[in-house]
Amino acid sequence: MASAAPGTAAVPVSKLHKVSRACDLCKAKKARCSGTLPCASCSARGLRCVYDTKYSRGRPPTPPPAESASILRAEIDVPSRASPEVDMAEIEGQYFDPSSGLSFLHRAINKLATTQKRGLAPHDVRGPEDHQPLMRAGDRPFVGGDGAGVPERHTALELLAFYFDVCVVTYRIFHRPTAASWLDTMLLNTEQGLPLHHGIGHGKASIILTILAISTLRKDKVQMTGSSVSNETDLLGKSDQYFVAAAKLTEAETGLPRLESAQARLIQVLYLLQTSRMNQAWYVFGTTSQIISALGLHRRAGRKRHKPSRQWSRSDYIHAQCRKRTFWAAYIIDKYLSVVFGRPMQHRDEDIDQEFPDSVNDEDMTPQGPSGGEAQDDCHLDAMIFHAKIARIIGRISRDVYTIKPIATRERVAAAHRASRQLHEWREALPSHLGTVRPSSLIPSFRRQAIALKLAYSHAIMHANRPFLLGQQRSVFTCPEEEEEGNEPSAAISDSVTECISAARVALETIDSMASDGTLFHAFWWTSYVTFCALAVGYVWEIQRGSSSGCASDANDRQYAVGLAELAERCRSRLDRGTSTDSPNRRYSVVLEELRLEARRRSCPAAAASSDNASQHGPRNRADADIIGGLPKHNTPRNAGEAPPPPPRCQQEQQPDSSYAAVNDPLLDQVGFAGSTVAGSGFYAVQNMLDGWQPTDWLDLDSSAFGIFAQTYESPEFWDIT
Repeated sequence: MASAAPGTAAVPVSKLHKVSRACDLCKAKKARCSGTLPCASCSARGLRCVYDTKYSRGRPPTPPPAESASILRAEIDVPSRASPEVDMAEIEGQYFDPSSGLSFLHRAINKLATTQKRGLAPHDVRGPEDHQPLMRAGDRPFVGGDGAGVPERHTALELLAFYFDVCVVTYRIFHRPTAASWLDTMLLNTEQGLPLHHGIGHGKASIILTILAISTLRKDKVQMTGSSVSNETDLLGKSDQYFVAAAKLTEAETGLPRLESAQARLIQVLYLLQTSRMNQAWYVFGTTSQIISALGLHRRAGRKRHKPSRQWSRSDYIHAQCRKRTFWAAYIIDKYLSVVFGRPMQHRDEDIDQEFPDSVNDEDMTPQGPSGGEAQDDCHLDAMIFHAKIARIIGRISRDVYTIKPIATRERVAAAHRASRQLHEWREALPSHLGTVRPSSLIPSFRRQAIALKLAYSHAIMHANRPFLLGQQRSVFTCPEEEEEGNEPSAAISDSVTECISAARVALETIDSMASDGTLFHAFWWTSYVTFCALAVGYVWEIQRGSSSGCASDANDRQYAVGLAELAERCRSRLDRGTSTDSPNRRYSVVLEELRLEARRRSCPAAAASSDNASQHGPRNRADADIIGGLPKHNTPRNAGEAPPPPPRCQQEQQPDSSYAAVNDPLLDQVGFAGSTVAGSGFYAVQNMLDGWQPTDWLDLDSSAFGIFAQTYESPEFWDIT
């Protein structure tokens, strides 16, 4: 076992006493409490420790005095940038809870941003946030001039066809023949020297230009052979020009909003997301949602409802279907933006009664209704409908499982299991070409849809069940009184963990198989986010696994962990490969590196010691040492198409290892953690990286790539609990 850090003494597991009562603050946060007055947690954070909450299990015990409080404070008062008097801080207009177990993530990302501003990344094209417009602050500036018109006819028609054939997966907003007629009008306007929007309006012209931007971007990404930052910047040159011209047209739009007003801005959001301009995408989507609400797209059209616009006639079937498509595409984006950013949703289910669009392909639609041909078994609209349905379940998970209201663990687990059952029913209802048929045997358009829904399902399962990965650390969910009463549903939590890890592995396997197909890998703007979620789940599971002697000695568990580790390493390297410094992928990588290193430290003692020694005596050899848990690498082949076996369940529990060696790592040095130590005595034994996690901290983890960048690393609002 690695030796304890200097100045600390390991506390044997047998000497850890049972705490019968937690202080008011720890009980409210459902965090582990030392039971002393003041307790270790309040003492470390400089907070007033009280035991005033009503005690309902007999005579309340008197908290013993914290005899070693002064010694403990001396141990934890290492040089830091802490601000003990700050509890809930506001950093650059957004709130950050310093007591969160994820504060080190915000500190690391802030440090990385600071080093970039000091000129250590001269190739970074992002301008300083303070000098950028509010709605673009932190995003990559647009490349190119003041915009571009439509290209020559052949190229324009080719790009339009590429958009509908390749770029559109589930966000099928537009009617293809109608969009083609808009493009034809714009080409005629160009030939006659007229403004692009002449005869069709600003909104429709903006839609076509953004379609050209997305098609150009996707084509260049698929064809891009290099992986350097300069190549990634260069490929934006032409597509950005189309987008800038499209944005100018929407800004010049006058009069009351129309359907194309919402559509033009919604497709702009998709372009911004695909180019990692996340902040501007968030604000543009907010405006789009307001226009959608103003148009009443969230409401069902019926005889008793007043028509929202004289321009819309119930006899225009195409227009009515595009209204539904536009709303449900926005609904899907809303749910994913909410989890990616960790922010509230724009569209609430209780305000929505809009119907799903009909399963009718574009070529079978007429203004009077569907054409009289035979109904097709396989329709391109099915994927959009089922994506909207699973997005609705994701919204419920965010509301019920991740509620910020204080609820019992049993209620939270029950909400997760309800969501899991709904997800299983959703998967069983999928059409065969989206569910049971192997994607590799489908035509490209259906293959992309099937893989998109497969990733969406895996993500939803992880989203519902990942809060319980730390279920064996009861302090995360329950206070000591609840532990003694046996309120924690351990069997249900074990089921959630098993399903969560299996979903993470399926997601990583799917992403790994997508890497060789550029049309697949660049097809979804949220691929990087799902990769991040799956990797984080794997690393956190390994950290928890390292705390159980039963798991550490199980051969099947070892084999499963090794296979998952190798898969995770391949996906993590792809996440970081060929991305510019202002890409969310690069920021995700910083966070994942922290979790990966912690997973290695929390593994079996011998592996942790050898891993730490290797990091101290030279650079890591990623081919040999980049594994979770320090286990030897070997292949674990499975038959093609075979579902991964469920991870073995832990049967025995044990307190976390009492001591860990100091770790020196190049990346930790870069983000300000060189020589960091995880000690095992006193306060540190219960305040390691994960002990303070609450279920809602997973939302902070999701949004860590788009977190707050304080003006300086020394900002007093950044409160350090380590």
